[in-house]
Amino acid sequence: MLRTIIVDDDKIVTFLQKKMVAKSDLDPQPYVFEKGRDALNFLTEESDPDTEYLILLDINMPNMNGWEFLDELEKIRNKENCHVVMVTSSIDRKDKLKAANNNLVVDYIEKPVSARHCAKLKGITKLSVHF
Repeated sequence: MLRTIIVDDDKIVTFLQKKMVAKSDLDPQPYVFEKGRDALNFLTEESDPDTEYLILLDINMPNMNGWEFLDELEKIRNKENCHVVMVTSSIDRKDKLKAANNNLVVDYIEKPVSARHCAKLKGITKLSVHF
């Protein structure tokens, strides 16, 4: 089973991403967290070890940015069940390269998330087995 987790501090963005994820049949009821720490707490304390998670992660957030989230995610058990998509407004080439060099990151999407992006995610090898 694949569940989706949206991590973004912007309520409008999370509302739109939640609708797009549900409409594209990625996940009818994605989890939404405005703080990276809350998402990490869910993954360490409440997640199902038999479930894989698609994490739509914003880079630029207060308190804990997306890169800090990835560093912490590396420390949790069952991290291999987490597939991260960096979803950001950043067009910085350094961010794309950094994402490409992280084993947990499966894609990099510039906001806003579209139906085309969601369809592309279904075709990624690590995720396609769920569709």
